[in-house]
Amino acid sequence: MKQLLLLSVLFLGACVSINAQEIDISGNVTDEDGQPLPGVDIIIKNTIRGTVSDFDGNYQIMGPNDGILMFSSLGYGSKEVAINNQNTIDIILETSAENLSEVVVTALGFEENADQMGATSSKVEGESIARTGEAQLINGMSGRAAGVNITRSAGDPGAGSFIQIRGANTITGNSQPLVIVDGIPISNNSQDDSPNDDGNTSGGVVQQSRLNDLNPNDIASVQILKGASAAALWGSRAANGVIMITTKKGKFGERMNVSFRSSYSVDRINVLHPKQNKFGQGFDGIYSPDASQSWGDKIANRSGGEDLVDTSGPFFEGYITGDRYYTILEKNQRDFLDDSNYDQIFSDGHTRDNSVSLSGGSDDSTFYFSLGHLDQEGTYEANSNYKRSTIRFNTEKRFNDMVKMTTNASYTSSSSDRVQRGNNTSGTMLAYLRNPPDFNITDYIGSYFQDANASPLENRQRSYRRYLGSTATPIYNNPLWPLYKQQNTSDVNRIIISSELKIMPTNWFDLTTRVGIDSYTDQRDSFFPANEVQGAGNGAFREQTTQERELNLDVIGRFSKDIGENFTSTLLLGFNINDRKYNYLGAEITGFLVTTNPPYSFDNAATENKAPFNYRSNVRTSRGYTTLNLTAYESIFLNLSLAGESSSTFGEQTKSTFYYPAADIAWQFSNLSPFQGSKILSFGKLRASYGTVGVQPQPYRTGNDFVAASFSNSPWGDILDGAQYGEGAFIQSTEQGDPLLKPERKTEIELGTDLRFFNNKLKTSFTYYYNEVNDLLVPITLAPSIGFVSKYTNAAKLENRGIELDLSLKIIDNKNFQLTPFLNFNRNRNVVLDLAGTESVYLAGIPDFVSSRAVEGSQVGVLWGGRYARDEGGSLVLDDNGFPTIDPSDGVIGDPNPDWRGGAGINASFKNFSLNILFETSQGNDLYSGTRGVMYNFGTHADNGNEVTLTEDLVNYAGETIPSGTTVRGNIEDFGAGPVILDQDFYTTLGSGFSSLKEQHVYDASWTRLREVTLGYSLNSKTFQDSTKLQSVNFSITGRNLWLLTDVVGVDPETNLTGASNGRGMDYFNSPGTESFIFSLSINF
Repeated sequence: MKQLLLLSVLFLGACVSINAQEIDISGNVTDEDGQPLPGVDIIIKNTIRGTVSDFDGNYQIMGPNDGILMFSSLGYGSKEVAINNQNTIDIILETSAENLSEVVVTALGFEENADQMGATSSKVEGESIARTGEAQLINGMSGRAAGVNITRSAGDPGAGSFIQIRGANTITGNSQPLVIVDGIPISNNSQDDSPNDDGNTSGGVVQQSRLNDLNPNDIASVQILKGASAAALWGSRAANGVIMITTKKGKFGERMNVSFRSSYSVDRINVLHPKQNKFGQGFDGIYSPDASQSWGDKIANRSGGEDLVDTSGPFFEGYITGDRYYTILEKNQRDFLDDSNYDQIFSDGHTRDNSVSLSGGSDDSTFYFSLGHLDQEGTYEANSNYKRSTIRFNTEKRFNDMVKMTTNASYTSSSSDRVQRGNNTSGTMLAYLRNPPDFNITDYIGSYFQDANASPLENRQRSYRRYLGSTATPIYNNPLWPLYKQQNTSDVNRIIISSELKIMPTNWFDLTTRVGIDSYTDQRDSFFPANEVQGAGNGAFREQTTQERELNLDVIGRFSKDIGENFTSTLLLGFNINDRKYNYLGAEITGFLVTTNPPYSFDNAATENKAPFNYRSNVRTSRGYTTLNLTAYESIFLNLSLAGESSSTFGEQTKSTFYYPAADIAWQFSNLSPFQGSKILSFGKLRASYGTVGVQPQPYRTGNDFVAASFSNSPWGDILDGAQYGEGAFIQSTEQGDPLLKPERKTEIELGTDLRFFNNKLKTSFTYYYNEVNDLLVPITLAPSIGFVSKYTNAAKLENRGIELDLSLKIIDNKNFQLTPFLNFNRNRNVVLDLAGTESVYLAGIPDFVSSRAVEGSQVGVLWGGRYARDEGGSLVLDDNGFPTIDPSDGVIGDPNPDWRGGAGINASFKNFSLNILFETSQGNDLYSGTRGVMYNFGTHADNGNEVTLTEDLVNYAGETIPSGTTVRGNIEDFGAGPVILDQDFYTTLGSGFSSLKEQHVYDASWTRLREVTLGYSLNSKTFQDSTKLQSVNFSITGRNLWLLTDVVGVDPETNLTGASNGRGMDYFNSPGTESFIFSLSINF
């Protein structure tokens, strides 16, 4: 009843009209030199009514004759002027360094003064992101904020990226930060092609992050809330930080602006594994056209001329060239074909990005409308593209001095086709890097004839393992087959709408109601025709539909009260209701009944070859929260908050509500009298914060479930599916449920300072943080006697500690020349403190091969696999021939987490020219290069092409002594007992990527790169504007990733086999990275 009465009073108050007489006020705003000031905010005090000055500094507004006008603009001192029945009010604003403080967005979407915050955050302007020319919003933020780690999965168009803030904060939960757009949470899912997984695949194709659905040209700013205290109001969804995205809006009283932006980029492969070009297909130095490896004869030693072939037997007739290929009796050709093979697989990629926007406003409303279209073609010759079309409309309406409404709406339609890669015999990278240097891939498809009189077997695939196409299964695909015969498409339709109603019945209270919906559908098809690896040569088809929908409601009341002259306070009360639904449905068939022009239908397979699958979840969360902000003497700022949350994923027998307290305090000590008027210290602030956030349990893990029976011999064995036998089969899950599940809880303290020197020219920010995460949800190992293998429960514990530094210096700052270098640095140390007796927790990777894991005493995500045997002193244990041996148990073999990361660059402008440079570095991170190891096995890596003439007798891995003076194909290595020869016997056994010794293929993957360099020129002079009627025309040339310094050979370390998952630092036939040249044009009317 009391709530109803309060709402009724507020409603009636909102309907009351102002009794004071309204008059029309106009004027002009200039600076101290008499120059007009555009974009000055003019607001009637204690109301939401306002406007902005136009390009000439003019403004017009209706206001009460007894009201007060407030004038403010960044970099200038604010002024308040009483109207007093004046119809014309001209104002001069004076430059003020004190008014240069940054405006930040809080967890609830409200704007605050950064100088008054006790918790740190990082802000990236939308223009900086758009300037990069990156098609994906995430990648445009890379290197711009301390403590924020952004790693690409691959160079594929639209490929998802991994985001980590202040180290790993969970083990099995979603490690990605919460993303808030215009006040409402949205999905950043990067689900792979396996049900129930989130971006954790070692094969298939690279999927995109849902954050890619946003058009970077629509972004006004991105605020990154890194600490627990800043994000605590989001409770169990905020342990990984919060990314607050604000989209562009129009301005009150501003004439309509039309902006057109167009860019074209050329993308090139920046690094690729080197291949040897000396030795052909075969084994033991003998050519063999059916061999799986390239340990054959030396190509230069062949006789030359045409190969000797048997024209009386079977042959293959290629569809591309029309050539016939017969059984090879003697290999004579000396052709090295890898360069031509490369040119048929790879080419320059191209991206075209066009957008147009209209924005403006009247005295009581604003609007922003945009259209965008992106068309990206990858560096593969075919089947590698990403297209995105976007529409956005943002509007704000002030109905009167007390009521305003804001609505933001966007629609995205995207489509893509991607190439198979990774741990996948259908992939192009695996096929190309294993392909011998003397095998021509051009005729990848054709007809096979048993003899000259036989009928053709059409559409057979020709690969180096089956060079006549004699079988339907080629073992490994020809590299061109996935590009031209497979289809791996994704079609996404997404809508995001948020609306906010704000009522201000008094000058000390406002009520905000904010509601939003994020909904998308992702339709994916994968088609593998007959005569390829998938489907055992008989074809395979997979169709799946993913639907995700999130509803969010916030109701927030804010009370403001001045307590005397020196104290102010703001109290906020609010509640949130959030509902997330996820639905995954699809089926897969193998063994087509119709193989020629097969229909995309599940009827095209026998019943036993059909496998439907589905998964659905519904997570509901309700949360109440409050904040109290206190200010004393405009120098001390205290913020207290508390959130109480209930969720449907919590266990039935645990408590229903969990609380997340937070507090931060800031002290502007530069306001003390000793610092007033200082020519050295312009601003100084000390800050401290404390907060608790969490991670929700995964849904439906509180009970014991029955699951469909499925058995496999991983990682490459066949799968036995119970659904394909009799009436189907279900078995009890090997994982025991836990009715006491509760959220993971991260508690963090943060200490820091923000300093500005020499009239704000030098800016520094330093932060130290420590956090501890308790009740981590992990599968702990159980005794098999109780009927379960593991139990998903709150049992683990980890910690992070680190430092962050941001620094910028305005060396030159005048009308014609500005020069500002900057840098950021961060160092994080993460340790898993407790796993409740479990040796390790699998995160991602290739099971029983190499993986990323959580291990007690190590950082989350360390690499796990077969390791060298070592003695107590850490030295390698060698065999009698001086070669290393393998530890009988797997363990930690590397750590992909960097020791530290940093960014540095320059922002400069001279008259109408601008220059922006950004370097980024990551030091101390390891990478498992399984690609290189497997290439060793197949004899295709450049290292396998080396020849050495021995100067002494050496032993190989087989124990054979090779006499001095012998020229050997291989390399000399000393493992600690003297030099040995690494030849075919080593590279195909212990030194192979298939051997259990994975540690030998882990490398220091530290890197430094030129992330971005942009040179721009702007036409915006008064003469130009008068003659063209345009506001400005801007040209720019941008280079991305143009220079890379790393000791890793053949791969850009900014890659990851398992996509945007908790596991990182693995390369296994990943798609290559790219460098880009971007040409941009923007026209503003």
